[in-house]
Amino acid sequence: MWRGRYASVVAGSAIAAAALSGCGVTGGTTDVVNGKKQFVDQCWRCHALARAGTTGTVGPNLDEAFVRSRQDGMPSSTFEGVVERQILNPNINNQVDPANEKPLPPMPAKLVTGQDARDVAAYVGQSVAEPGKDTGKLAAVGAQKAQGTAKESNGTLDIPVADAGLAFKYANAQANTGQVSIVAKNPQPTGHNIAVEGNGVDEKGPVVQGGAESKISVNLKPGTYTFYCSVPGHREGGMVGKLTVK
Repeated sequence: MWRGRYASVVAGSAIAAAALSGCGVTGGTTDVVNGKKQFVDQCWRCHALARAGTTGTVGPNLDEAFVRSRQDGMPSSTFEGVVERQILNPNINNQVDPANEKPLPPMPAKLVTGQDARDVAAYVGQSVAEPGKDTGKLAAVGAQKAQGTAKESNGTLDIPVADAGLAFKYANAQANTGQVSIVAKNPQPTGHNIAVEGNGVDEKGPVVQGGAESKISVNLKPGTYTFYCSVPGHREGGMVGKLTVK
């Protein structure tokens, strides 16, 4: 699997970084709060990192990639060097998605640069495969999580996309029986849509971004349905919830 191959690359890079400790690229003062913010803004689409609340499925799960090295006692400073090198010069080796065997897009080089790259590396280095949750100022930064229940009003059910991360703003939804217009406004630059399945319904709205709305009109019967984003990897990353119709 491509994640396994990536983990091997990380392990090899970690050994090299350990050998170069003391003359790495991450020297100087870093701001991990800025690093977390930059990671959430730029990296959440692809990478999962538990402490940052990101659930991307296109790129490697960073916690899984570093877990063995963390268990072996490798210091965060080594991870930091590995991560900064990957940001500036990603390994491109024609990876494929194991779910459908389609080519995965390569990681762009230098998504963040300079101090921002050093800050991201510092945050990821201290956070990967580290149990628990961020505290203090770090706790206020992160991908949004779906919560609460969206309720239909006058035949319209609004389930907006969260401002950042693979999430809708609501974890659940309620509607009455009959024809219902389901709307998902997407403020993100990343494309998302609204889709509903269950009880004979299988509808997908258009993929939109930048404040546009994805809409579907469905005839709902009493029962339980699933709403989700049908963009590949997004449902698996957490853009899914339960719709209850009474």
